[in-house]
Amino acid sequence: MPVRIGKIELIGLTQIYTEDARNLVQQRVPGQSGSVFQDLGREPVTVVMEGLLLGDDPQAALEELRQAQMKATPMSFASDAIAGADLTDVLIADFQVRQLAGHQNRFSFFLRVKEYVEPPATQDAGVGAVDNAVAGDAQSWAKGSTDAAGVLQNPESLMDAVGENPDLLSHLSPDELGSVVNGTKGSLSGKSFGSLMGALGKVNPGAIIGFVQSLSQAGSLGEFIEKLATEGINILEQMTGLDLGAALDIVKGIAGAGDFLAKLQAVGKEAGALGSAIGSFDPLGPFKDLENLP
Repeated sequence: MPVRIGKIELIGLTQIYTEDARNLVQQRVPGQSGSVFQDLGREPVTVVMEGLLLGDDPQAALEELRQAQMKATPMSFASDAIAGADLTDVLIADFQVRQLAGHQNRFSFFLRVKEYVEPPATQDAGVGAVDNAVAGDAQSWAKGSTDAAGVLQNPESLMDAVGENPDLLSHLSPDELGSVVNGTKGSLSGKSFGSLMGALGKVNPGAIIGFVQSLSQAGSLGEFIEKLATEGINILEQMTGLDLGAALDIVKGIAGAGDFLAKLQAVGKEAGALGSAIGSFDPLGPFKDLENLP
């Protein structure tokens, strides 16, 4: 296998060898034969190469090697001489070149390379990403807080604000949200109420119970259940897939009440239609024509 450093194939090598060593610290013990050695790990593998720089463009190869040595640029390395060594990248520690007399593009070289290991990441390597994430969270929190304050000042803007930034619901307490909804119950449709409950279930499901209690205490919960029934809105379907926790029973209760009321309204309509038909029914009508017979 030829020796390759970077993209350069060294085909004119006359000698190559490695230098492997361990960093051992000798500790002498008074009155004892021999010494104790402390192993501080191995030294970087060193590879020494000598030969002729051949190829289609030896001057370009010469320039590339010189620039890598000057800038301490790691270069990939492959050779049979390093079999068994975990050596993939090297730094050029020493590079000597001589131009052979009588040959314009023939150079002899001496090359000493040392094993390169990627330095460990610094402890604050991920600080930038963390700072960016914190800044993004802070900006999102500030926008949610500002939007929530706007809704408290102008309750009629609730649904538009929630559609643009649902996270504002996490900045409103259940009582604050209940107060806003009670203030707009005249203009808030059953569909909008269902959408609001769905958004609250995604952002802050723990606030659903307090929100429903606030509506119940204000006496407006029944009005919204009636709107859900009239418009045929199944609030449970809009919240499918959400982890509602303890609020699930509350949502099921609202959905069940709305379904019951919708069925009751349907029965009432059918009963009204039947009453109208009975009221206009004349059982003697078919016999009135008999009075005109001769």
